Amino acid sequence: MFAKLFETKKYGQILVKIDDDDGPEVRYYFEPKGLGVCSMALSFTDDDKGDAWGKAERVFDGINEASVVETVGVLMDKIPTPS
Repeated sequence: MFAKLFETKKYGQILVKIDDDDGPEVRYYFEPKGLGVCSMALSFTDDDKGDAWGKAERVFDGINEASVVETVGVLMDKIPTPS
C-alpha cells in the first residue's frame, strides 16, 4: 500500500502517500476551504543504521483517521478562512 485516503467530518478528504522522490517521505494532501489542494511532508533521513525508508514505513503504517485529523488540524487551524 502506498496511499491511504480518509474522508473526515472536520476537514473533508485527506490523502496520505509514502514516496521516495528526494528521500523517503510521508506526504499529506488536503484542501482548506477557499484554497486549492495543499500538502505537507514528513521527510526521513538515514541514521547510523541507514534506515530512513524503514522509519517512513513505520510512520505510514501507524497512520489512522485520528492521527490524520490531528496532524492536518495543526496546519488547518493556522490557515485563515476567507470571508
